[in-house]
Parts: sequence; C-alpha cells; structure tokens
Amino acid sequence: MPKKGIHPQYHENVEVNCICDNTFTVSSTEKGPIKVESCPACHPAYNQGLVVKQVSKGRMEKYAERMKKIDAVKKGGKK
Repeated sequence: MPKKGIHPQYHENVEVNCICDNTFTVSSTEKGPIKVESCPACHPAYNQGLVVKQVSKGRMEKYAERMKKIDAVKKGGKK
C-alpha cells in the first residue's frame, strides 16, 4: 500500500510514441503520452537481426580498390 505524500502517482496504460511511428502502452509514473527516440521495434539491440544493415562494399574490397589506384599512379597511368 503506497504511503500518501511519498510515492508518485502510478498511471496505467500510458501511450508511448517512438520516432519510428511505433506506438505501444506501458504503466508508468509519468503522465502520457511519452515520446521516445528508440524502442524495441527499431533499436538494433532489441530487434535481434530483423533489420539488416546493407553494406555495399566490405573492407577488403575498398582496400583492393585503393591499392589498384596507387599502383596505377606509380606506373604513370591515371586512376
């Protein structure tokens, strides 16, 4: 039983809005609606690989391209 004057008021079914347009409800001591920058739907630590970051080229491919350009300059040719 919460003591009067000590504990904050507890609100149930508070709406939380994320910048990724995800909306869900929680229980909180804050009045709603609550706006957040990341949520379990969009944060990489929580989505467990559901959103995959596309990498166009890996480190080795980028390194190989730089080395080709350096070799071409050393031989007197253009990039």
